[in-house]
Amino acid sequence: MKTLILLALVAVASAVCYDGYQALRVEPANELQLDFLNTLKNELEGKISFWSQPRTTKRPTDILVQPRFQDDIKELLDAKQIKYSVMIDDVQSVIDSQARSEDDVKIGADFDYSMYHTYEEIQAWVFEITAAHSAIAQQFQIATSTEGRAINAVKISTGGIGTKKAVYWQGGIHAREWVSPATVMFITKSLLENYGVDSDVTEILDAFDFYIVPSLNVDGYSYTWTRDRMWRKTRSVNSGSACRGVDPNRNYEYEWGGEGASTSACSDTYRGPNAFSEPEVAGTTSFLLNANQEFVCFIDFHSYSQLWLAPWSFTARAILPLDKDDHDEAAAKAVNALASVHGTDYIYGPSARTLYAASGCSEDWGYVTLGAKYSYVVELRDTGRYGFLLPANQIIPTGEETYEAVKALCKHMVEEYK
Repeated sequence: MKTLILLALVAVASAVCYDGYQALRVEPANELQLDFLNTLKNELEGKISFWSQPRTTKRPTDILVQPRFQDDIKELLDAKQIKYSVMIDDVQSVIDSQARSEDDVKIGADFDYSMYHTYEEIQAWVFEITAAHSAIAQQFQIATSTEGRAINAVKISTGGIGTKKAVYWQGGIHAREWVSPATVMFITKSLLENYGVDSDVTEILDAFDFYIVPSLNVDGYSYTWTRDRMWRKTRSVNSGSACRGVDPNRNYEYEWGGEGASTSACSDTYRGPNAFSEPEVAGTTSFLLNANQEFVCFIDFHSYSQLWLAPWSFTARAILPLDKDDHDEAAAKAVNALASVHGTDYIYGPSARTLYAASGCSEDWGYVTLGAKYSYVVELRDTGRYGFLLPANQIIPTGEETYEAVKALCKHMVEEYK
């Protein structure tokens, strides 16, 4: 284990350079402007990258633009009278600011939750956190990635009589969303450290078994550290295409291949050749379906946008679930608890109606196929100032507030299921 730690990468060494790249915040005011943005997206794929998809006038669209196309894109937006602003003036400078030195890295008892960690460090953390709390926690490998990396997970169980209901949380399904694994690790250690100390945490852990995956898309995440900080997808080879990877959050079987999922292997939202084509998704879902427990909660932590999203994701046109009011009540408690810590505002609601439609997504599968009533996608900080490049000094505040949010949600579930 110590050898693994010593071999861990300790600095971002992206082969892809983002010098002069700008992140633009674009605010379509009507359907015509939205249609124009979608035309740009389809015609200029590979030249500009959409950090958020142009599918609603309710929320802005964020676009990453190469230096040589910036003047042209701005002229086009001006010609269509589409409002925009420069969100990040030089993306590479933000990436460089997150670089680490070897002296910064602390593992084991001194694990530093205030910094971003490599794949190797996160997997080592799984072994170490469970060893430190072996009375109630254990490590297990939930799946193996396309490139053969272990996807390790934490099970928290305080025992008890009979089979307890279960909770599943995962982070890092999209590679570039670094604050997601960091937040999931912070929450996990907070739960473990406060069992027997905080009466609410003790009641929650005595009520439910927890299965937690801090980093799901381990190949893509590793790639963001070694080659391309902005990489989103898995690293699978796509037959007949030079473009690699599948969007794992378009690869779930439920309503796979519908709205908001691309058929182009070069797209960031490529759905894959078939549902569950990605072993990261197939392996974790298979484990959950064969766990012989009733799951009552499924959360997939993402960034960014500060949203707490419930089914449905696959379309905004479907009749909402019968227990939609229960979803809202629990989400309201979560976001209110979250706001009480640092004043961070989150919006909650049905995913497709609040954000945009995206089929083959995790929370719909969690709700329908796994049967977890409280199934959510949580989009963490921020709302766009830094986007996927959230500074490390915001990790701890994000963890603190999200920890209070999931505690409030779990307390709600304890009351419902006791």
